[in-house]
Amino acid sequence: MLEKGRISSGDFLILVIIFTIGGAILTLPSALVTYAKQDGWIAYIIATVIGLCFIFLYNQLASLYPSMNYIEVNEKIFGRVIGKISGLLFLFYIYYLSSALLSEIGNFFTTQVLLDTPIQVIMILFLLTSLFGVRLGLEVICRTALIFFPWIIVLLFILFLFLIPDIKIENLQPMLEEGMKPILKGSYHSIAHPYIQLIFFLMITPYVNEKAEMKKNFYRGTILGGFVLFLVIIFSILVLGVDNTTRLTYPSYKLGMRISVGNFIERVEVIVAFIWIFTEYFKLTICYYGLALGLAQLLGLKDYKILLFPLAFLILTFAIYSHPDIIHYQNFVATTWTPFSLTIGVLLPLLLLVVDKIRKKLSASKRL
Repeated sequence: MLEKGRISSGDFLILVIIFTIGGAILTLPSALVTYAKQDGWIAYIIATVIGLCFIFLYNQLASLYPSMNYIEVNEKIFGRVIGKISGLLFLFYIYYLSSALLSEIGNFFTTQVLLDTPIQVIMILFLLTSLFGVRLGLEVICRTALIFFPWIIVLLFILFLFLIPDIKIENLQPMLEEGMKPILKGSYHSIAHPYIQLIFFLMITPYVNEKAEMKKNFYRGTILGGFVLFLVIIFSILVLGVDNTTRLTYPSYKLGMRISVGNFIERVEVIVAFIWIFTEYFKLTICYYGLALGLAQLLGLKDYKILLFPLAFLILTFAIYSHPDIIHYQNFVATTWTPFSLTIGVLLPLLLLVVDKIRKKLSASKRL
């Protein structure tokens, strides 16, 4: 076994929450409200319910072979050749996600914070920091996340508390103005970001103690992380309005700029930036970890750490050259990312369950 570390079900819960929030907290409100307008919060509730169905699917897979991660389960059920092909498709999905996260980091810093800094410098520094975390292993990543998690919660509480005076209930009206079609369209586009991405945790489940509690915490982490994103979405609509939320690339960052308490506490967008940086870092780090671990298993290596520097170069290169600009990236997300995610994160896991069930029935009938 390449990973000898073990984490608790509580550590697993925190990782799921952070992973769910990471990335989506900045970009999801704009994407969702573009489709569903003032009913974006309804669309996200529907997406969350669908997301919990995905978690049920992933828990079923985790129960089949509790000591194996997703790459090993593919080979166990599909056989060596087809299993490796299926595992490679999954790893490409994680590879693209890792590169997309790094690209988001670079775009955010170079457009909002460090305007004159080359995007490559931001990406390299962030990726090196992530690499150090991956080298230290799963246990260290979880312990570090545990240290930062209370700060994330406190900063979120401060953000929402200070935004309450700026709420305008009329921004939610009229409800269901255009019926259910735009709501369902918004739900469809938001299930891939972040809920289908949670299939990644099948790379971690074998290393979690207390399996029964882990499954419950998978649901809890998804619900809690989803609730945070729901608050970000509804506050974006209530405070900024539909037009501003749709137009802005990072509406939740703009929320921090709107805060003003007695002309003393103003422009606390740094709160949103800190929350996003923490969650994005851990999401990138555990994706990077899963990519290295899975690829080492496919290649039959004894240590995944020898792959970290080559993978860092590949992730960085893909992040820089996969999309020429942020508009191209946004178009890809709007048109291609959801069907691609559904194929890798839903259809293939369903096929695994069906094939495993058929194989076990055939095996049982042969014994008779």
